Amino acid sequence: MPQFTWGVLKAGFLLTSLVSYSPVMEPTITFRFSDLPLELALLVFKYAAEPTFSQKETYSEKNPYADAISLCRVSRLVRRTVLPELLHTVSLHRCLGVGMFANALLMQQAYAETKNDLFFDYPSAVQRVWISHDDFLEYRLGDSEVMNYMSSLLPVLLAAPALAIDWRNLKLFVRSVENAWASRPDRNVDDRPFPGRTQSLTITPASSPAFNWKMFRYFRRESVFLASIPHLTYLERGFGYRDISKGLRSPKGPLHVCMNKIPLDRMKNLQTFSVAYPHLDAPYDLDPYIGRGLEFHVERLTMNVPLFKQDPASFSWVTPPFPVTNPGEKSIRSDGISFKVTHDGVNFRQESFTWDKAWACGLTE
Repeated sequence: MPQFTWGVLKAGFLLTSLVSYSPVMEPTITFRFSDLPLELALLVFKYAAEPTFSQKETYSEKNPYADAISLCRVSRLVRRTVLPELLHTVSLHRCLGVGMFANALLMQQAYAETKNDLFFDYPSAVQRVWISHDDFLEYRLGDSEVMNYMSSLLPVLLAAPALAIDWRNLKLFVRSVENAWASRPDRNVDDRPFPGRTQSLTITPASSPAFNWKMFRYFRRESVFLASIPHLTYLERGFGYRDISKGLRSPKGPLHVCMNKIPLDRMKNLQTFSVAYPHLDAPYDLDPYIGRGLEFHVERLTMNVPLFKQDPASFSWVTPPFPVTNPGEKSIRSDGISFKVTHDGVNFRQESFTWDKAWACGLTE
C-alpha cells in the first residue's frame, strides 16, 4: 500500500480532501479525493473495506464489517469493488447472523432472476466461513429452522475452501448436503464428481467436552462430504495440551483417542489431522488468563493420516522430553508429527474462551 494512500486513510479524508502544508508556510495545496484517478480511488476503498478481525473489542461492541457495509452505500461501483473484501471471510458467530446471511443469499437469488444490477455472485467471493455459537451466551435455533437456512447456505458453504463449524451445525450441514446430493436430477450418473471445494474443515469445540467427537455417530455410513475432506482441524478448548506444548508429554495419547473417534473409513481423502491450542510461553503463568486475559500464540500439532493408517502400531510418535517450538517456528519431530507456532498472538480469556478471532485472522491454519 503506497504511503500516500495510507495517509489518506489515516487522516480520514476519504470523502473530503487531502491537504499538504509546506514546512516554510507556503500557500497550501489542496485537492479532493474525487480528483484521484478512478483506479486509485477504488484501491483506497478496497483497502478500507478489509475487516479487522484482530480488534481488541468484541464483535458485539464493534462490527468488523461496519466500514465495508458503509462503503457499499456510496455507489454501485464502490459496492461491487468492496464486496469481495467483505465476503472473503464470513464470521457467523451468532445464531441471528446465520439467518441474516441466508436471507441475503435469497435476496441475491431474486436479484439474479430479475437481472437487477445489485446482483452479486456471493459463492465466488466467499473463501472462508465460520459457523459456531456459544450455548451459554445465546438461545440456539431449532434444528428445523437451521435446516431451512442450511439449504440456502449450501452453495456458499460448499464453494468455500475453508469451513469452521461446531458439532451441532456440522451435523445439520452434512445432513443437508447428503439430502441435496441424493435428490440431484442426475443421481443415477455414478461418475459425476462431488462439487464441494472444502479443503480445510475445522471443528470448534462443544460447550460440553463430553459431547466432542460423539457427533460422528449421527452421520450416514457413506458421506460424500466427509469423504472429500483432505484436512481436518480440531480447536482445543482450554489447556489440555499444555504439557505437550512444553515438550514434557507425548501427543500419542490424545491424538490416538482422536484417531479412534474419527471415521477414517468414511473420510477416505483425509491427509492431515491437526489440533490447535494456545501456546504457553515460560513461565507459564495462567493467573491473568482468568481475569483480563492473556495474549497467546497458537500452536498447531499436525499428524500425517495416510502414514498412520498404514500401520498404527508402528506410527512414529515423538518421545518426550523434546524441544519447545517457539513463536514463528515450525518443527518436524518425527516422520508423521509436526508442530507450528504462529508469529502473531491473540487474546484469550477464560470467561469468554472462543476461537473465532484467531481463526478469522488465519492463526489456526
